[in-house]
Amino acid sequence: MSPQSTRRVVVVTGGAGGIGAGIAETLGRSGAFVVTLDPNVSLDGATRSTTDGPTTAERIIAAGGSARAADLSVTDAAGVQRLFADLVAEHGSLDAVVNVAGISRPTGFGRGAEHDWRAVLDVHLKGYLTVLTAALPIMAAAGHGRIVGVTSGSGWRPANAGAYAAAKRAVAALTWRLGADPPPGVTINALSPIAATRMVTASLQGAPASDSDGGASTGGITLSGFPPPEALGPVGAYLASEQFSWCSGRVLFSAGAELALVSEPRVLEAVRTRPTGSLTATLAAVVPGALVPAEGSQATGGGATARFVDAFDLGDDAERSDPGRTCLVVADSPDIEAAVVDALHALGVTAATAPANTPDNDVFATVADRVADGAKRLGRLDAVVVAAGPFDDEAGGPSIPTWEQVLDAHRSLPARILADAAWMRAAAEHSVASGSPCRFVALVGAVDDGGRSRAQAATQLSRAALGATDERVPTVIVSCESSHPTDRDAAAALAAHLVVGDETHALSGGELCVGAGWLGLRSHPAPAATVSFGGPDVPHWVDDALRDVVGATALG
Repeated sequence: MSPQSTRRVVVVTGGAGGIGAGIAETLGRSGAFVVTLDPNVSLDGATRSTTDGPTTAERIIAAGGSARAADLSVTDAAGVQRLFADLVAEHGSLDAVVNVAGISRPTGFGRGAEHDWRAVLDVHLKGYLTVLTAALPIMAAAGHGRIVGVTSGSGWRPANAGAYAAAKRAVAALTWRLGADPPPGVTINALSPIAATRMVTASLQGAPASDSDGGASTGGITLSGFPPPEALGPVGAYLASEQFSWCSGRVLFSAGAELALVSEPRVLEAVRTRPTGSLTATLAAVVPGALVPAEGSQATGGGATARFVDAFDLGDDAERSDPGRTCLVVADSPDIEAAVVDALHALGVTAATAPANTPDNDVFATVADRVADGAKRLGRLDAVVVAAGPFDDEAGGPSIPTWEQVLDAHRSLPARILADAAWMRAAAEHSVASGSPCRFVALVGAVDDGGRSRAQAATQLSRAALGATDERVPTVIVSCESSHPTDRDAAAALAAHLVVGDETHALSGGELCVGAGWLGLRSHPAPAATVSFGGPDVPHWVDDALRDVVGATALG
């Protein structure tokens, strides 16, 4: 802490109301100097809100604390940079940032206007990247700082929440990766809160029937008895406190009365891809024998008698073909395009190709036109395979990136998520227009950290595909995490198998991956352990219990 001040300086974005206000006021009561960064706009972010009564900052001051309001949006990169620098100049430090800012607009799998997708991604993901970009260099220089991002159950449970779900999964993925190796003295965690906020209320009032059934629009959890937003104040303040400085890289769910650690995806099944007698034949054995059961149970089927002793030695005579199917292959490099087309042809599938690059504007319309053109050229369209890179490791091999490099690898993530959503949407639109099923497979280049977060965000979108399309568009995302040509070919073979195989519906929404010499399936994020305390105040013993939870999970 700078000698200029011994008071903690904390910024809460989205602090004008809701959960952000609850966290800001709790921090104010703790003695921190609190800055609420909030343009005070309507729920959709389109217009200014008019509120009666005192602001959050005024309430903090009236209660004897210190605070001020900053009329800024997290999308204003220059303004956020300037504010953080001014706080350090004036008060000597920037000790914590809690990023609660968010808006809500109607998007889902295959639906929602492009400008609404862009707006949601800009605030929830690009805005968080803006906050990290402004705060982390300051905290790294000081050797001290706490970052608390905000994700959502819609970002890790099955939820047809479109841009919001993808952005919040990306926030979780970024937390797991960047928080695992932050600048010394800095911690990065995320809160996944649920409360009776205006966003939740609006979601319930505006959710279509397909979303409200089973709670899909809110991540599959019941909405009865939700706490008021202010009940999340103590939990949020605790995660931003010095007491919690021992923990980084974790996502914690809370409704104000408990804290549940959300586990990041982990490998459930890994299967050899090189060498094999015939990879196509191997896939025919291990996909239904290992990956499908693991996806259904979220647990490995191994641990007893070895299941696939002979599966890696099968010859070409075990290969299958499915003549008559058609597939549009969308690729951004000649090598991956050729690999996918060859793998499809080996199974008797007729393929046409289209470029993967998208313009800066009108992405949805451009992609829809390319899919429609592909269907016209093929006569009919049974599947779309999109291979979106990069697939090449420009660094030339394994390395341990710095936190700056991890952050840089995520700069283009909002635009890439938008492109992935456009291709999924176009496949769904074609299925509706043609009245026929259309399988969708995306090979996502994940040789860097940004690519791996992109694959997770795309997978989160895919988890809503079957429910949103009456099961007409099974959608599988494959995270391609090796740049070796043989692993590229393995990813292509897996994509071809999913185009013709019987297991694609069962794997729709699954977290598939291809590594160096193997392919497999990861688990979905899920609560790993819960500490219940009744809330809203966080008792002192919760810290000890969470240390045990996090330590046991890390060791496991």
